[in-house]
Amino acid sequence: MAERLFFAIPVGISHQMALIKHQTHLGNIGRVVPSTQFHLTLAFLGPVTQTQKQELLQRWQDLPVPELHLSLDRYLHFERAGVVCLGCGDTPIALSRLAQRLRRDAAQHGLHAHRAPFRPHVTLYRNVHGAIELPQPEPLSLPLNEVQLVRSYRDMGKLVYSPLMRWRNA
Repeated sequence: MAERLFFAIPVGISHQMALIKHQTHLGNIGRVVPSTQFHLTLAFLGPVTQTQKQELLQRWQDLPVPELHLSLDRYLHFERAGVVCLGCGDTPIALSRLAQRLRRDAAQHGLHAHRAPFRPHVTLYRNVHGAIELPQPEPLSLPLNEVQLVRSYRDMGKLVYSPLMRWRNA
């Protein structure tokens, strides 16, 4: 049976609290994403079989995690997806390269092929419909010191993200 997997940067508790303040500042514009689901997706893999997962873990056993901080400094509204996020204007080159390597690997091994360019962001709201005006946010510096392989599934109708593997920078 296939599992829905993705590579992500987790958001620690102190930064989760800061993101909750952003949600409070924006008000009731859609369905609030729970703080336990805050993450920054590097590469969505889609449905992955057990064999593909084992091969993936073998290929990425020494996944390099760059040490950097990402400045989340703008609200983004992806209208087609119906989400509002906190994103960044300038993506660090090391982060962009890591995301591209993971995405390219996924496509080369029959997993999800990304069409859209990598735009780092943390989703704050879902089901945001229609045009909305977003203020300029207070920037948040998000440290990158860990990458996770995460499984996404539904349990009793609720979306659950469960880390399967963690890589940390040295």
